Amino acid sequence: MRTDHLAGTSIPRFTYDTPWSPGNDFYSLCAGDTPLVMIFLPAFDHPITRAYITRYLKTLPDLKGVRLACVVRSSARQVAGMLEGKALPFTVICDAPGVLYSFMGVETAGLLNWSFEAQRILRSAQAKGLRYDRKAPQLLPLTLVVGPEGAILFTHYGRSLTDMPGDCGAVYSLCDEVCELTRRAAQAHPSPSAPAPRPKPSLHSDETLTLPDLAGDLTGQPEEDAISRLFD
Repeated sequence: MRTDHLAGTSIPRFTYDTPWSPGNDFYSLCAGDTPLVMIFLPAFDHPITRAYITRYLKTLPDLKGVRLACVVRSSARQVAGMLEGKALPFTVICDAPGVLYSFMGVETAGLLNWSFEAQRILRSAQAKGLRYDRKAPQLLPLTLVVGPEGAILFTHYGRSLTDMPGDCGAVYSLCDEVCELTRRAAQAHPSPSAPAPRPKPSLHSDETLTLPDLAGDLTGQPEEDAISRLFD
């Protein structure tokens, strides 16, 4: 399903697990007046994931009401264990088998996708004694802006391992820009006599799927606690 032209389609309704609760409804997460920014990251304990979630935690006030969800290639149990029972202030979607990654066409990195920033993060992690599998495929990031009922408003497939919003200020700016472009498009093509066209669903949007079903059709400055210790 990999394409840079997904705007106007929608993600099917499915249920997902977080470190704190199983079986959450994706369309409930998408509901509301403010779009949802989704950032696809590697495993939760990967140095790049740790670095970027740390940045999001430290710059949380800059979200200014924008909603953020980070998708990670880890199980809910693994993430909950690493967080030691603490909650993050944004949604964490746990997808250990990579169903969403495959469905959205997230790709693995080649030699040309290793940015200087990625190399710096990984060298710093090694200096601190943090281990990760260098031989395993490294995932490129994906950033989505999603509206109600999974409507895809914006996609950006990272060209490097760190090609994604660097902090909550960047997340807010992206969402604000997408909302403005959406408003301009609506003003340029008004249709007072007919309802606005609905995004074309990828699957039946009135059917709630689990992640395995989906595969078949193809979180102000944090306090000094377990979270801050994890992401030192």
